[in-house]
Formats: sequence, C-alpha cells, structure tokens
Amino acid sequence: MTLLELSHVSQAFFTDRKRTRAMVALHDVSLSIEEGEFVSLLGPSGCGKTVTLSLMAGFLQPTEGQVTFKGHPIAKPDPHRGVVFQEYSLMPWLTVRQNLLFALRSSAKALGHPFEKTSAIRRADEALAQVGLAHAADRRPNTLSGGMRQRVAIARLLAMDSDVFLMDEPFSALDEQTRSELDRSLFELWRRDRKTIVFVTHNISEAVAMSSRIVLFSSSPGRIIDQWRLDEDFDRTPGSPAARALADQIRALLPSTFDSNDELEGATIT
Repeated sequence: MTLLELSHVSQAFFTDRKRTRAMVALHDVSLSIEEGEFVSLLGPSGCGKTVTLSLMAGFLQPTEGQVTFKGHPIAKPDPHRGVVFQEYSLMPWLTVRQNLLFALRSSAKALGHPFEKTSAIRRADEALAQVGLAHAADRRPNTLSGGMRQRVAIARLLAMDSDVFLMDEPFSALDEQTRSELDRSLFELWRRDRKTIVFVTHNISEAVAMSSRIVLFSSSPGRIIDQWRLDEDFDRTPGSPAARALADQIRALLPSTFDSNDELEGATIT
C-alpha cells in the first residue's frame, strides 16, 4: 500500500520582499513511500531532503505538483505522520512519561477522539519499554543524555502509533558511538515492527546500514538521481563487501561532494 506520494513536486522559496525572485529547492520530484519501508533520503546539504520531509509532514505546500497521504492531498500536519527532528522537542518541565501523555492528548484532540488517561499511561509505558527507557519514565529531560532524549522522541511516535515516522537527521548531533547505537536500535525496531520510516541523512554509511531503500538527491536544484532497494539478506555490516560496494556506487554519482568520512558537503537551505 502506498502511504505517501509526491507527484511531480517542485518547491521554490522567494528570495526578495517583492517576490520577484525565487530559489528552487526541489524540481519535478516524484516519489512513493510504501507501507513498511525504511527509506533514507540521502544527499548533500541543500539538496532538498528536509524540504521533502516537510512536504510529507504538511509543514509546507508544494509550489507545483501534489503530495498525498493514503491518496488524499496533505493540507496540514497530522498525528498519523509523526516527526522526529535533530532537536529533541521535549518540554523540560514535564517528566518523560508526561511528555508522551501530552503528545497523546494532543493527538486525540486533533483526531477528534476522546482521551483516556489510563489507556494512555499504558501506551506511554509500553513505548518507553520498547526503546529501553522504562526506568526513566519519571525523570525530566534535562537529566537524560542526548541519546536518551532521542529515544524518548521515538517512544513518543510509538505511543501515538503514527503510521509514518518522518526523521530529519535525528542522530547527527550525537557522538559517533551513541549515534551508531541508536542507528542499530532504530533498525531493529523497524525490522521487528515494520513501521514505515522516512529518514533524512547525509551520511552514506548510515543509509546503507539501515535502509530498505536509499533515494539519492542531487542539488541545484534538488532532484532524485538514483535509488537502490536493499533486500532482507543484504549484508549491512559496516565494512562488508556488499556495504562497501554500494557506498562506492553512491560516491561515484557525486564524486566531488563526498569526503573521506562518508559525509556530504554543500550549502544549507534554511
């Protein structure tokens, strides 16, 4: 089943107050996200990955083309499409469990459903257990490490039971060891529950290690230049012959934009 679809989408941003000039961030992008996929949007900074995610979330409306969720045009943000940002977006005056309950209450209101506190507490605690944070339910965010805070953000989507997880470089600000641990945890979560995930990254190794499909963007303006589907038996182990070969294919398409650390460079679109 197709959950998200971009059909010939272009996105431009005006660069002057008179709205006579514009920067094109995306040009004629068509992309379908199927239920149960883990799709990584990979490309240099400024290629439109975050813009694409924002269109899927409903934060932006396309300049041209159409973006749909389950066949219906996306007009605004919706709890069915949960978002995890690079920043944790947790309310510091609430405990971890209370942060999840606040999200569940807001989601119920947005969907016109009654909020049942007992059921919500159970869902929040189950979600925290899924990400290994059952012991931290009564702690406040400022007592948690960066990696733990991002686990809370993921638990929030699990508790809300969002149909799609939209993740915008959620682990890029963390140290390498914590980032690798969270990458593995998220991949295992996907493999177990088959949640639909769209994951923005500019790290080749991260995309190869986690994805069922990699979509490569090129900038000036942003467009899709290639895609790869990774089978269940694909050896995602960092340094494996299969992982190295795929990473080399990706680098070959954009040889001037990759550095030795598998990172992509470029101008950032804000």
